[in-house]
Amino acid sequence: MFVLKPLMHRRIASLWIGQVLAATGAEFYAVAVVWVAADLIGQDAGYLSALQAGGLLAGSLFGGVVTDRWRHGTTMIAADLMRAALVLVLSVAGLCHALSLPLLVAIAGSVSLITASFDPSLQATLPSLASDPVLRHATNGLFDATKRMARIVGPSLIAVVNGILPTAQFFTVTAATFLLSALAVRAVTRRLPIEPVHHAETGAAAVIDSVVGGFRALRGHPVVIFGLLSSLIANGTWAIGYLLGMVLYLRQTSDDPLTSYGLMMMAYGIGNMATNLILASMSPGRPAVRLVISRIIFGVGILLLPLGHGQVWLMAVAGFAAINGPLGDLAMLHLLQTCFPPHRLAQVWRTYMCVVFAGMFLAYLVAPALFGLFGIGPTIMASGAAAALSGVAGLGFFVWRRSVAGAV
Repeated sequence: MFVLKPLMHRRIASLWIGQVLAATGAEFYAVAVVWVAADLIGQDAGYLSALQAGGLLAGSLFGGVVTDRWRHGTTMIAADLMRAALVLVLSVAGLCHALSLPLLVAIAGSVSLITASFDPSLQATLPSLASDPVLRHATNGLFDATKRMARIVGPSLIAVVNGILPTAQFFTVTAATFLLSALAVRAVTRRLPIEPVHHAETGAAAVIDSVVGGFRALRGHPVVIFGLLSSLIANGTWAIGYLLGMVLYLRQTSDDPLTSYGLMMMAYGIGNMATNLILASMSPGRPAVRLVISRIIFGVGILLLPLGHGQVWLMAVAGFAAINGPLGDLAMLHLLQTCFPPHRLAQVWRTYMCVVFAGMFLAYLVAPALFGLFGIGPTIMASGAAAALSGVAGLGFFVWRRSVAGAV
């Protein structure tokens, strides 16, 4: 298949293995943290999720001070090793029956802050590995498929180890994936040349540019701006309606909530992967149309989740909602790579991450109050409606722009 062509290139394949491991560990870790937090504080686990999203937001916003000047490989390896060490602390605490909320909060915030440095470094490394446009498009599809695959493998591991390992020891599995990822990244990036620094500014001006340069670059790119704003809403929906909302909803309605949640996440990952394989073999044209359709599909899918019953319904609806991921993300990646110069790519990608995590942070922050006021099911449905409406609003905006351009 077209998307598998990059695997014929050894360095791309090695880096891909590293991302598969890191993304799988991150997905596994995310489920484990939410589950442990829900055991400790119930629906107030949303505040811990808000802390994690806040750490990712802060790391995305200020991480360029590091990632713009270090070797990108060094940044990725350091992030993996530090995350592995931190989550092992949770494993040891679990063995000693000392796993407490303050410790979980401290580790979760630290891991989130570090995680935000990994992906921009990865995205900045890819152009040096795939300079040919055709190969780069295939590589985009392959690496986007990685997080889709992680949503299959991570929850599958949850379903496998559930009942075999105590929940606290899920973190040992996570640490192992991070360590293996560091080894894979080291194998490929040690032979890459040192990346040049593309800053005209020096001193404090360079630091400021690392933080706000991506936002400045957005001027004059309305489709990118729509993509970012709709991502803000969609990721808020993802957080409050899916990641946290469905954990709490299934704990109320399912006889085996952890297995149900894992299988639902696996179905979402399968839908992601299938859509990715199809889109990666097609031209990446008409990104605005793809962004609009992706938001509508995702919103409708989240809205439908609490309306049915049974595992088959959950998996079918999750698979449908999963079409959104590759449809929107590949469109955004194409826009970022074609609208901005290479030396701005890492900065603009961090801007994209800032918007993503800002949506999640705000959603997690208000989630406990909304769940308490309106109930878990209605809140999930309302978040899905908001995502769908953002797509409808985008459609209206682009139709209006075309009519104005035609009138002129």
